[in-house]
Amino acid sequence: MKKTLLILMLLILPTAGMAQGTLKVTSVMGPVEWKATTSAAFTPLQLSTQMVHVGDQVRTGPNSQLILTLPDNSYMVINENSTLTIQDFWGSGVRNIVNVMMGRVRFYIQRFGGAPNPYQVQTSTALISVRGTTFDVIVNDPKSTEVACIDGVVAVSNPALPANEVVLEAGNHTLVQFGKIPVMPIAANEPLIKNRVIQVTRKDTDDTILNPKNGKSDDRLLRDNDRQNRTSDPLQSPRSINGATETQRAKPTLQYPPK
Repeated sequence: MKKTLLILMLLILPTAGMAQGTLKVTSVMGPVEWKATTSAAFTPLQLSTQMVHVGDQVRTGPNSQLILTLPDNSYMVINENSTLTIQDFWGSGVRNIVNVMMGRVRFYIQRFGGAPNPYQVQTSTALISVRGTTFDVIVNDPKSTEVACIDGVVAVSNPALPANEVVLEAGNHTLVQFGKIPVMPIAANEPLIKNRVIQVTRKDTDDTILNPKNGKSDDRLLRDNDRQNRTSDPLQSPRSINGATETQRAKPTLQYPPK
């Protein structure tokens, strides 16, 4: 009972001086601008502004940084040349924090009593569900989002394809592109390959064993699959056969003639 009361106090106390849907301006370094929902233009953001609200936009210039703090003392570090919008903070059991429109933001999310914190972060291509952790969101292209988990666990999906979710553990990252599901998580020190498409090339050879009807082999992949994005790829068969008009993703290398 005492433990439960302590957890409740920790959750309630940070919010005492903050209205719902507000984030505290904790640190401002370099040129940082802010546009309130009631304003038509960006203006310089000062530490004296104290709070930003739902619908407000903030953006950082070169060599600048902004830190915003949530009511539970979670916070985000917005790095240079970044733009984001404050979203509806409280809502229907899930707390939408911000929409990262461009740049790089690192999130430090609190965990109380070992329970996940039901926060979400959005970009134009990704939805990141937070489970109490530290992670980076990088948007250098409006049609592409990189998510890297520093500590804890995060779940990443494409809002347009919500059924296909990947779970990032510490030390891994993934890429979410427009109209595509997230790529398989790989180690953060390994490069993410945006173009994961492998072309199929027809190779006609005499092969009466595999194709006794006309003595020609079916179309085969002549290039290796993208192991760089699939270090744990379970598809290891050397004899996958694919149609001539298909664009293949993450298929295994084929040998010809078969061994």
